[in-house]
Amino acid sequence: MKNSHKVFTSFFIAFLSIFLTSCSGIIGYGVLLWNDNEHKLSDGTVVPVYLKSNISKVYVIGLPDTKEKIEVPLWQLSSPEKKSKAIKRAEKYAEYKNMYAKSAIDGLPIRADKVNTSKQVYRLRKNETVKTMYKGKGVAPQKGGVPLEGEWLHVLTSNGTEGWCFSYNLRLFEMKAEVVAEKSSVASIEEEEVDTLIEEVLNTAWYPEYYSSMISKKQIDLDFFNSTYRFNTGYATGKISLVLPDFEIEFPYSGVTKTDEKEYDFNNTPLQLVVRSKKSIVIKYTDEKGMPKSYNFTSLGEKNPEQYISEEIVRRQNEYKAISSSGPDFKSGNYGKISFNDGNQLVWSGFNKLVPSVIPAGAKGNGEVELKYFVPAELKSSWDGILTFRFDGTEKEVNFFYKKEDNGIRFTPGNVSKRYDAKTGRSISSVSLPSNSMVLFFQK
Repeated sequence: MKNSHKVFTSFFIAFLSIFLTSCSGIIGYGVLLWNDNEHKLSDGTVVPVYLKSNISKVYVIGLPDTKEKIEVPLWQLSSPEKKSKAIKRAEKYAEYKNMYAKSAIDGLPIRADKVNTSKQVYRLRKNETVKTMYKGKGVAPQKGGVPLEGEWLHVLTSNGTEGWCFSYNLRLFEMKAEVVAEKSSVASIEEEEVDTLIEEVLNTAWYPEYYSSMISKKQIDLDFFNSTYRFNTGYATGKISLVLPDFEIEFPYSGVTKTDEKEYDFNNTPLQLVVRSKKSIVIKYTDEKGMPKSYNFTSLGEKNPEQYISEEIVRRQNEYKAISSSGPDFKSGNYGKISFNDGNQLVWSGFNKLVPSVIPAGAKGNGEVELKYFVPAELKSSWDGILTFRFDGTEKEVNFFYKKEDNGIRFTPGNVSKRYDAKTGRSISSVSLPSNSMVLFFQK
């Protein structure tokens, strides 16, 4: 009974609220945005609004010169306001009163702003009808380096989406309530296929190609793998940028022009794009000295760099915990005692015999442990990983291959060599065994 009473009370309050609102008179005036053929109402008509229902998603409006009230979808009417403001709004739409348009091609984008690089809010099907509302000044798209004929029109779709569409591929026609008459547009319409490839490329996040190699080898170098290094197409901002470890450029651009099969120019910039596949592109850049350069980029698919970085950090933490939890203390009759403590903290005493051949003079007995390098494929059967020791008192890192044993842990020094890669701007590290490598064994 209590639940029934609550339901009745809620219903009564909702009904009373609607009743009082509808009886309290007009809540404002709106402009009809799309013809209502059933009631012979043309777009641009200013009508009184009596009720807004967010549940039913309708306005209750009054028909001009009658007392009849009807419902129209929320998207079909401008927001209620003072009558004087509604009349001014209707005047803004007057130039395109009763004017509609059909898309001449499939996939024609409606954008958030009046520039071809602005975010897409909708894609029109071929012959889909939109309401043209008013025009605005913007940057005309180009074809072959020449601006297309037409203008930017603010349009409304039949599902209520609003945005900007360039008129080059729109066929304008007049449509009065209950009457449709086609009217040719000012510029002739040329059937043209939408370049879905470039649309997809511009909507993709692109990262240095070496990311793919790191991912496939499961060797994420955190010094050169992050979300900062990337090629940003500027699809939403109109600014294109390229950022690598030692190189960064940015240019505003007004659109993209196709110059050859799968090749494009970013207009008014020294950058060109070559599409190798949906997951691989090349950016060509001519610097201020006229020197040509090229950079390869890849798509990471569903994952972003932060996810790979997080996984790599966890992997390194787990690898260190596996060593620490098996000890954390390990002893050697010749090389002292090592303790792997929480927080990747190292304590090593009695390592004098390794100074200065392995451990540099001046190194203290405390330090930190990193797992930043990766075992070469040919040595993976012999070694579990590489530990990098950073002792207090010296800036030089000390690297050891390690192998966990049932009763302890085995080490051998590793040599790290680094090679600068000019194409990517990063340093590539590799670790090898010295020709006269020595093995250190520490018991638990």
